[in-house]
Amino acid sequence: MRQKTLASVFPVFLLIIISVVLFFPMTVGATQVVDITSGDVGHTYDITWMDPTSSTGLPTNLSATGSFTVKSLSSSEILLNITLNNTTSSSFQAAILSLGMTSSPSVSGQLLGASSVFTGLSDPGNFPGGFKNINLCLYAGSNCNGGDINNGLQSASSTSFELALTTSTGNFLSSGIDLSQFPVKFQTQDGSFEFGDSVFPAAPEPSSVLLAGTGFLMILPFFRRTIRKRLFLI
Repeated sequence: MRQKTLASVFPVFLLIIISVVLFFPMTVGATQVVDITSGDVGHTYDITWMDPTSSTGLPTNLSATGSFTVKSLSSSEILLNITLNNTTSSSFQAAILSLGMTSSPSVSGQLLGASSVFTGLSDPGNFPGGFKNINLCLYAGSNCNGGDINNGLQSASSTSFELALTTSTGNFLSSGIDLSQFPVKFQTQDGSFEFGDSVFPAAPEPSSVLLAGTGFLMILPFFRRTIRKRLFLI
């Protein structure tokens, strides 16, 4: 008797799970991969960082944005113009001391132009916080691991600089370059935090919701007939 009853309600339970997945997708963060090819000269890629108070326990979110503009590209060198904005509330001292990235193929870097904050560069990056395979790290402190909070990019502040990336193992014109991970290190008045960029999936398009709803209405009578038949047999 119990097995038949569970079997009769299982399709409804499964349908509820499917509906939740369709209508309320999980917002799981994933790192962004920037794929740069010869056709991307002049294009800008935007990166977003967010470490919420629910994760850090701080009174405000740690947040930043970055714009990476491809100024030029040759077989062995890519020139990027980078603007980094620390969008953390100005009422809380939280300075960005390091910015890293992973590249494929591996690259060497050189800071060009004048940055009011970032003055050091290391490749490979050896980024703190457990990040692996970081090819390059820009830093404002004494090294990639951090330094004096007052040397970093302060809350509600921004800086711009140029970064040249060169390779001896690939050809940017034929295969391009992939940049990813983009970890940042925040030194705050209440401790230090390292985290990567995140891209969150958007809510379902109206057409997708309509399609899902239509499918739900079409299969609902089938489950009703199945449930009634099984209950009658019991």
